Amino acid sequence: MTTDSRMPKVSQRLNERSRLALERHAAEEAAVEQRLSTLDQSGPSALERLAEVAQSHSGQSHHCRRILLALYNGPEWPLELTRLRCLDRDLQRAAITVIEWSAYAAHELHESLDDGEALLQRFWNTESDKGGAR
Repeated sequence: MTTDSRMPKVSQRLNERSRLALERHAAEEAAVEQRLSTLDQSGPSALERLAEVAQSHSGQSHHCRRILLALYNGPEWPLELTRLRCLDRDLQRAAITVIEWSAYAAHELHESLDDGEALLQRFWNTESDKGGAR
């Protein structure tokens, strides 16, 4: 068998591999777009839920404030993942949704809240008054 007779088969296999890779890439991109769409739909209500709980005075409120502050200003308020364990399942899901949404959102999440800047500043002051480690 000569090299010339192998070339069409090699080219055919390479073309097939390229086609399959492009199809996989397109499918992955479609899945990402679908996930982003889902986050854009579920993110605002999850954020509202965390902000609502963060404004009360329970132990969960403290953890919700700290999660929101981590998303607002991570260098000053690092996210401690163990805080998720202190939340009930509903709030855990909301927090994870908001964390994931924040990674993709085209804007700062506090901009999605009514008077979000002032609200986060209030959370900042509350947590700073508690001597919160930053």
